[in-house]
Amino acid sequence: MSRYAKRAHKAVARAIGYALTLGDASSWDKLTSLLILRLSDAERAALAYSSLRSLSAEHAALVVEAAI
Repeated sequence: MSRYAKRAHKAVARAIGYALTLGDASSWDKLTSLLILRLSDAERAALAYSSLRSLSAEHAALVVEAAI
């Protein structure tokens, strides 16, 4: 990955790791800004889709409702 991944993808992977490690609202908010800056709409949609699919239907619905 370190040899072939795009620079933006490496930055996003690191930032996701930091947000997971810190686990606070501020870190997740900052991650949102970085995702907008570094990823395309299609890449962010794919990441969101994959994340939502990992949740139960009930929790996924709650996340979608909170995001709107």
